This record gives sequence, structure tokens and C-alpha cells, in this order.
Amino acid sequence: MEQMIDTAAGALAAEFDGPENGAPVLLLHSVGLSTREGWREQVAPLADAGFRVLRFDFPGLGRSPRGDVIPGVESYAVAAIAFLDALGIAHAHVVGVSLGGFVAQMLALDHPSRVDRLVLVSTACRIAAGNSGARAERNAAIRAGGMKVAAGPQIDSHFPADFCAANPQVMDWYRGHYLANDPETYVAIMEDLGRFDSCARLGRIASPTLVVTGGEDASNVAGGVPGRAARALAAAIPGAVLDIIDGAHHYPHIDHAETFNRTLLAFLGGSNFPRHEP
Repeated sequence: MEQMIDTAAGALAAEFDGPENGAPVLLLHSVGLSTREGWREQVAPLADAGFRVLRFDFPGLGRSPRGDVIPGVESYAVAAIAFLDALGIAHAHVVGVSLGGFVAQMLALDHPSRVDRLVLVSTACRIAAGNSGARAERNAAIRAGGMKVAAGPQIDSHFPADFCAANPQVMDWYRGHYLANDPETYVAIMEDLGRFDSCARLGRIASPTLVVTGGEDASNVAGGVPGRAARALAAAIPGAVLDIIDGAHHYPHIDHAETFNRTLLAFLGGSNFPRHEP
């Protein structure tokens, strides 16, 4: 059930699942699937495994008001810390996908004592500079025509075609959230992601880290070549483990949820887990 949590970063729409005394897991969502609902396939498995599942909408996305926040990775990392502080949680496992993965990196780098285990999904230490022109054109089109001008290409690039055909209700759910984005907020975030660069700092991450990517993710975040960005992340983070889920696209936690959940639960539980690197 949704709750509005007052934090130092403003009011945040949030949900909590699992036992109150369970090890906390903070789930950080993407910008395209603009709310905490993107993690709906992970909530029950995590809660059933005894974890305390924490989710909130970033300011200006989902049901969290934007307030005075300038949308972007840095401000969302501040919001995540403010969220944990408001709940009295000293540290948590942190799982972030795409935009949420950029934010998770910031938490691990700037607030290392707050991050136990770190899971980075479909993200990168920077977006390839060669994508800047296409990103600018896309942002201009969204400003002019709204989110609908990008919805079709977004779905086509972020999900396997066979998954889309077999799960029309999921596609309708995704499309609804994508179209609900405020265009100016969305564009501001995308422009901020284009400036993000943590590559030189990744060697300072001390949290045990799992990097997950879809074997068919050719999105801009992935570097245009499946596995490229994820391999660079895993190589630069000390002791990081790379998991490539064959057949998955940008959202492996949705289109290959069962496989993703097995790996996630095993990693957070500290046990050996299957790797899927083709």
C-alpha cells in the first residue's frame, strides 16, 4: 500500500513489503518505467525470502512530487539517502536498474557505509559520447510532441519481440507508465544521464557487487552493443560478478523475471548463484 513519506528531500511516494525485521533491500527504478511498480515481479520473492523490501518513486516521477528538486542522478541519490534516513535505516542492500543503477553507483561511491550488497542492472558508468546527437534529436522530438513520439521505439528496443507478443497486458502497463512521464522532467533526466561519468571512480566501490545485463540489450545505456557497458562495469569494480541473461533485453527483471530473481536472491543471500554468461 502506498504511503507518502516526509523526508529532507521532500515527500516521496513509497511502499514497503516483507518482515519489518528483515534485511532491507532498496529498489531503485528506471526513468522509462517511471515508478517503483517496475519492481513488481521482485517484491513477493524478496519478501517471501525474509527481506524488507523498500521502494519509492524518484521526485518528479511516478507519484512523488518534483518540488524544488532538479531531476538527475545526484539529486536522486540525495533523495535515496533522505528516504533511508526518514525510515531510520542505517544501511541496506541496493538494487538499481538503468537510471536507478546510476543512482546506486552514486550511493556506493559517496555513501559506502549505507550500501551492503550492490546490484547494478542494465546500467553503465557512462553513456557513450557517440549517442549524444541521437539523444538530442530524441529529446527535441519529445519536447515538441510529448512522450508518445518515443513510446513505440522505446518498447521495441527494450523488450524482446516474442515477450511483447505473449504479454500484451505487460506492454500496456509499461506504455501507460512511459506515457505518464512529464516530458520536461524526462528530458532533464536524459540530459543529466548524458553527462554522468563514474568510470574513473569505480575502483573505490567496496560493496560486494553483482552486475546484470540482458544478452540482447543494445540500448544506448548498454553502449549499443549487448554486454559492452556491463562488462566495463564489472571489470572496474573490485570483485564484481557479471551475469548476462541470455535473451533478455533492457529489463531482464521483467522479461526474464524468474531467472533474474533466482540470481538476485542467491546473491543477496550470500550464497553461490548461477551465472548466465553466454
